[in-house]
Amino acid sequence: MGGEKYITLAIHTYDRAVTLRSILESHGLEVKFEKLVITGAGIASGVRVKINERDLPLALKLTESAESIVSPQMEMQMAGSSGKILMPVDFSPYTMMACRLGFALARRLNLHPVILYAYATPYFTGSLAFDDTFDGGVDSVPGEELADMEAASGIRKQADRMMRSLRKEIEREQESGTIEKVQFTTMLNEGVAEDVIKEYCRLSSPALVVMATRGKDRKESDLIGSVTAEVLDSCRVPVFAVPENWKLTDVKDIKRLVFFCNLDQHDIMSIDTLMRLFNYPDVDVTLVPVNERAGVDVKVKVETLRDYFNKSYPAAHFYSEVFPAKTFMEDFANFAGQRGVQMLIVPNKKRNILSRLFNPGIAHKILFERDMPLLSLPV
Repeated sequence: MGGEKYITLAIHTYDRAVTLRSILESHGLEVKFEKLVITGAGIASGVRVKINERDLPLALKLTESAESIVSPQMEMQMAGSSGKILMPVDFSPYTMMACRLGFALARRLNLHPVILYAYATPYFTGSLAFDDTFDGGVDSVPGEELADMEAASGIRKQADRMMRSLRKEIEREQESGTIEKVQFTTMLNEGVAEDVIKEYCRLSSPALVVMATRGKDRKESDLIGSVTAEVLDSCRVPVFAVPENWKLTDVKDIKRLVFFCNLDQHDIMSIDTLMRLFNYPDVDVTLVPVNERAGVDVKVKVETLRDYFNKSYPAAHFYSEVFPAKTFMEDFANFAGQRGVQMLIVPNKKRNILSRLFNPGIAHKILFERDMPLLSLPV
């Protein structure tokens, strides 16, 4: 036994590590836990899940093979996710751009796309969902005036027509090769858009939400009531926000990323998920600390974290930058332009309504300041 070598299969919080251990041990693999400590960074530890090197082929088959559970699906299963990618749409000219990106991510991550449209009527009877066949009807509502009922019926029929038209357009682009050929589902739900999206996420736990948002030149006037901002602030699943002015590129060509870190153990878990879920072997990631409580040694902490990531993911390249709090947004804007940053990644902490109003989170601020994709990871 002394000559046996144990290697790291994954890094997780303790609860998720226990779930993974249960799956591996159910197939006869021996699993060890090792506390993760990053010396000098002062960051709380996670757990290394280690297996015997001889068991690596079976472990990889269990976590990556299509015969069992692919790696992204393992992440979703452990996080309670349904294996779906949600794409809320509004039938604007930029809807197809969001769909193309969403379908590309669905293919890359082996997810099932769900296209959702929320419509408002003069009255609400709860969340009324239609499947792909749009079967079923609506019962009359006692006390409602006939005019309101007729208006509501017309709105639903119009939403139905627009969704059918979108489905046909997607299918045409799938045939031409513009959109990935992936089976998908369409849904119509009655209600306010942000509430419908949040309720779907609460009940179905998609692995990812892909949303289009306003371009930088139009965000200022739309700041209050923005659906994307509201979902970012309160949704507890990852959200990929795409500005309407962004020129769509292949997902695998997005190589220059910025990760806004809090200098705590969530950074370790988020980067590990990002690197394995999106399969980023060759990518530049700049760590930018945004934790105002990190103290005067913030530069030392972020550099220690950077060195740890470079050691753990040798095929990627990690860098670090520290910007003064007073000039953070201006300095970052200059940095992003000079470095050609292509995507922003933010750990998004749940905040109550008062703190969101008076001190918006970094995800909310960055969303309205930059015209580039943003991936928000709930922590």
